[in-house]
Amino acid sequence: MSHPAYLAGAAGAGVLLASLGVTLVLLLRLRRLRAERERALTRAYEGFARDMHDIVGHWLWLASIKGELAHRRANGDARLREDLEEVLQAVRQAAHAVRNVSEARHRLSFSGEAARARTLMEGFGAYCSVRVDVDELPEVVSATLGAVVREGVTNMLRHSQVKRCAIELVEHDGRLRLTVVNDGAPRRETHSTGSGVDNLDHRVGELGGTVRAAGGTDGWFTLIAELPGNFSE
Repeated sequence: MSHPAYLAGAAGAGVLLASLGVTLVLLLRLRRLRAERERALTRAYEGFARDMHDIVGHWLWLASIKGELAHRRANGDARLREDLEEVLQAVRQAAHAVRNVSEARHRLSFSGEAARARTLMEGFGAYCSVRVDVDELPEVVSATLGAVVREGVTNMLRHSQVKRCAIELVEHDGRLRLTVVNDGAPRRETHSTGSGVDNLDHRVGELGGTVRAAGGTDGWFTLIAELPGNFSE
């Protein structure tokens, strides 16, 4: 039979090893939680910066666009007062977005941005077609695709002499595909995306998707965002 002192020592050693093991596990878990917290904070800061670009930048740019449109109609056109009021509304929206970014982002939706894009294009005498072959979108997907439409419309008005554009959302090869195209773009083989499309790449990437943009020698510019198709279920 084993000596009682030996058994007691073995038991004590076992308890010590178990305690050390638990301590090591807890330390590793604490380190992992700290790392995850730091990554979460980094993502939050990056997300805030992207929101500020998408929301505030868009509304301020829209204000300048509507101001230009009002200037063109300053020859006594009865719609001048209405256009100037829209400029003021856009500026107010920018100020509100600064105060409450999360609320402004919550209002962002694909359907709302697509409808507003068509109205805005019509105001500049351009034709914009919208085709949607997806029944319903989760809120986060709708907001993300709305940001893509918003950035696409802002870019086409800023960089192109657009006369025709098209917005299309379909399911393709098991994925959602949003395409925003317009004519009147500078004729070039390649296109420098800039910070706006880079921000979209981060936002769409958070949902497992991709964004690509290209301009060609034919004067057409294409912006495509793709997401996993299971989001449409």
